[in-house]
Amino acid sequence: MINKKCLCCESEKLAFLFSLGAMPPVNAFVNTGEPEESFPLDLYFCENCALIQLGEVVDPEKLFSNYHHTSSASAGNVRHLEDVVKVLDNKSLVKDKSILEIGSNDGLLLSLLNKAGAEVLGVDPAANLHHEAEAKGVNSLVGFFDEDFANKMKSKYPTFDAIVALNVMAHTPTFLSALKGIKNLLALNGSFVMENAYVVDTILQGQFDTIYHEHIFCFSLHSLLYAYDLAGLQAVDAEIIPTQGTSIRVFVHHKDAASTPTNRMLQILDNEKKAGFKSLHNFKKSSFMILEFKSKILAYLKKNSAHKFIGLGAPARGVVILNYCDINSDIIDFVIDDTHLKQGKLVPGCKIGVKSWDALDTKNHHQFIILSWNYADSFIQRLRKLGASGKVLIPFPHFQEVIL
Repeated sequence: MINKKCLCCESEKLAFLFSLGAMPPVNAFVNTGEPEESFPLDLYFCENCALIQLGEVVDPEKLFSNYHHTSSASAGNVRHLEDVVKVLDNKSLVKDKSILEIGSNDGLLLSLLNKAGAEVLGVDPAANLHHEAEAKGVNSLVGFFDEDFANKMKSKYPTFDAIVALNVMAHTPTFLSALKGIKNLLALNGSFVMENAYVVDTILQGQFDTIYHEHIFCFSLHSLLYAYDLAGLQAVDAEIIPTQGTSIRVFVHHKDAASTPTNRMLQILDNEKKAGFKSLHNFKKSSFMILEFKSKILAYLKKNSAHKFIGLGAPARGVVILNYCDINSDIIDFVIDDTHLKQGKLVPGCKIGVKSWDALDTKNHHQFIILSWNYADSFIQRLRKLGASGKVLIPFPHFQEVIL
C-alpha cells in the first residue's frame, strides 16, 4: 500500500527523503530454495507533523504473524528488559499494579514484571510465539492492537495501571488508532510507557539500519507530541536511552491528568530544534552519509577479501546493512545468532546461512563483522573468552576495527 497521506495527521505534504532500494522483510528468514518477496524502502517526511515514515507499507500479516525475533535470544536485550523493570518500579508502576504490554513477543518482560509483583497481560500478533509466552506463565492475546481491539478487550479487562510498548509503535501502521486504544484502557492515573528508535540520533546521523519494513515510523519527540494530542494523551517525561542504537523512552498520561512536563523532556524538545529535525536539508544530508558508508564498508571488505568474514548477530539492522550494501555469501561465510528460529535458515536477501556458536572455528575464523553492533562489547568479550583472534569490524555508531 503506497501512502499519499501522512499516516498520523493525514496531511498530503509528504516530502521524499531517500530510498534504500527494494529488499525482503528483515525477519523473513528462509530455507534454501524458498522464494522471497522484496518491497521498496522509500522514506518520507511529513511537513505538517514532522513524522518520518515509509512511503509503502507491507501488509502486517506478512511481517508479524510468524515472527522470528524473540526477546529472550539476546543477552543484551534481556539486560535491557531487566532495566525496564527497574525503571517502572522506580515510577511505582510494578508492585500490585496491572500491566498490559503491547507487542509482548515471547513474554519475557511480562514474566519479569510478574515476578516483581505485577498482574500482567500481553498482546502480540505472532501466533508462533504465543506458546513461548505461556511457557513463561504469561497470559497473552493474539492479535494486532488498535482501537477496535482495545474496545473488545474492555469488557473483560477494563483498565490497566500501566501500558508498555517497547519498539512497537513504530511497527504499527495504525499507530494513532493504537494510541486511542491505549487511552481507552489506561486507568485515570495510569502511565503509558513506550520506547522506539530516535530519529535525531539515528537517521539524522546516517544510521540507516533502523529503516526497514517493520519500522514504518521513526519518531522525534515533537512528532510524538502531535500524535499524543490527537489521541487525547500527553507526554510528561522523556529520556534518550542507548538501546537499539539510541532510542527515546516516553512516559505518557491522560491529557486531562494535568501533569507538568519534566525538565529533561523540555531539554529534549529544545535539542531537537537545535538539531534541525524539521529541516529537509538536514535529512537530505543523511542520504549522502549513507552512500558514503556503503562505499567505506565495501572498500574495507574488498581490502580484506583473502578470507571470508563471519557475521555476528542476524538482527533486523544487520539484514538492512547486508542488503543495502550488497553483501552476500561470497563475502560472509555464515552468520552466528542465538535465535533458534533463525538457525538453519538463510538471511533474507543475502543467501548467507545462520548458525549457532558451535560453528565457530577459532583456529580458522579470524575476520568478523558485528551486525548486532549495539551489543558489540558483549560479542567481543565472547570472542575473547572463546580464544578467537583476528579483526572485528563494528559498522556503527562509528566505523571501527577492533583487534582481538
